[in-house]
Amino acid sequence: MFDDLITYNAPPPNRVGQCDDDQEHHLPEGAVMVAFAMHLLRTTPGLCEVAIHPDGEHGKRFDFRVWLGGQGFIRRSSMGTTQYGGAYSTDNGQSVIVNPSSGRGDVVAASKGANIVAECKGGIINTRHPGQLSRLRKGSL
Repeated sequence: MFDDLITYNAPPPNRVGQCDDDQEHHLPEGAVMVAFAMHLLRTTPGLCEVAIHPDGEHGKRFDFRVWLGGQGFIRRSSMGTTQYGGAYSTDNGQSVIVNPSSGRGDVVAASKGANIVAECKGGIINTRHPGQLSRLRKGSL
């Protein structure tokens, strides 16, 4: 549905052969945030506002303003010093607040007395590469 959230890159030499085709499919963390926000807006009855809290690195790797604009969201006000922070809304009353700040949860919403707080993670979605193992799992610090 949101195929434009995925970027395609050639794998580095140490990961050649670890992805399902000749390119790695990257889903940046900012893309995961907006995808989850859109999912909440479309599937949660009565929910009309979702807040996204990207940090500076998310904004460097994903263009929130352009993507939300492509989905019909218009930036109604700005927030913070970034080019993408602010309140975005559609004509049908849905809104996404992009508040560049840390420590609040990546995606936050409130619906019928329940709070939804999600921490989002991005990465390569078509790989068999195990990634770096945690030092804690290895038993050494």
